[in-house]
Amino acid sequence: MMTNTHQKPATSLKRCFMNVVCAILTGGAITGITVTGISATAWGQSAETTYRPVIKQVIEKAILPGYENLVEVAAQQGNDIEKLCLSPNEANLKYARDSFRSLVSAWSRVEMYRIGPAIKGNRQEKLFFWPDRKSIGLRQVRKLINTQDKTALTTETLQKKSVAVQGILALEYVLFGKNSDALSTTTPKSYRCEYGATIAQTIGATAKSIVNDWSSPSGYATQMLNPSSTSPIYRSDAEVMQDLLRISSEMIQSTRDLKIKNTIKDSPAKSKPKRAPFWRSNLTLHAYQNNLKAVEALFTVGGLGKLTPRYTKSLSFELEQTNKFLAKLEKENSPWEEQVKQKEAHELLTFTLIPLEGAQYIVSELIPQELGLSLGFNSLDGD
Repeated sequence: MMTNTHQKPATSLKRCFMNVVCAILTGGAITGITVTGISATAWGQSAETTYRPVIKQVIEKAILPGYENLVEVAAQQGNDIEKLCLSPNEANLKYARDSFRSLVSAWSRVEMYRIGPAIKGNRQEKLFFWPDRKSIGLRQVRKLINTQDKTALTTETLQKKSVAVQGILALEYVLFGKNSDALSTTTPKSYRCEYGATIAQTIGATAKSIVNDWSSPSGYATQMLNPSSTSPIYRSDAEVMQDLLRISSEMIQSTRDLKIKNTIKDSPAKSKPKRAPFWRSNLTLHAYQNNLKAVEALFTVGGLGKLTPRYTKSLSFELEQTNKFLAKLEKENSPWEEQVKQKEAHELLTFTLIPLEGAQYIVSELIPQELGLSLGFNSLDGD
């Protein structure tokens, strides 16, 4: 049993509702968990067992399939927009918009992997320029559409432009922003439509470059699986594990603090719904659910949960509770900017902060403590 030096403050415990985490934390101490086959040292490894099999599973079952799916979905999105460009009508616009929902799902499932290939060459920002606090990206997208800049109509030239005009949120504006309904009535091969198709192709190209950098013979997967004292990235398997836990913690924190809490504020009247991503397409709640499903998949499909099964069960419970609330709101099918202003919806969104707090505590504190790890620097600190 661990000492109570890391226990959560009583005030926070009182805020918990009936869940597994409360059962673990009550009694004034955090109950340790025996993990079969692992006796953690200060660096989270033992002489008998390394984390390498789990790391390999994470890469092969969670990370790579996620990005490969994004490549495929972006290609389908591009095809559907091209059909719209050739034959503008209501049905084809609906197909293109429906494809965007799948694109948001695919992106939200890999958004958390802000490591290695994703942060090389600003690829993460090229795919998802958010938050755009001063609407810089929006102004740049509008300018391209208004001036009909031809250099935005090929993947090669679009990739050289601002990160804000070549990603998923730029495409959202094309398909759902001001005057987007005209895509169904305009002349074939209109600029806005062709620009949208190019964005989809560029998203696919960026995602493909991430896949390549993960899977090449000397790529990031190889470096993850072969840490050494001379490696500029990872010196041990434990450092890899710390990184995987860190990014999952940051995804939960981002969803809770930046995406939900920063949007709903203290009351419906003070809420800022347009601070949330994907409000134009009304896919905000859909994106959040997939963000959290990605975290859970890292522990289930990816295998991280095998190391601390009881804490993983608690984590799954907290994430599933949150997604039940979010799915309930999504089912109402109300416009996000109106929904956040409604008392009942605002209360439910506020309530999601509780299980999300529990989920982050499990990932950032309990699991690392159990494995003898320290997550260290949090890239969201100071945001």
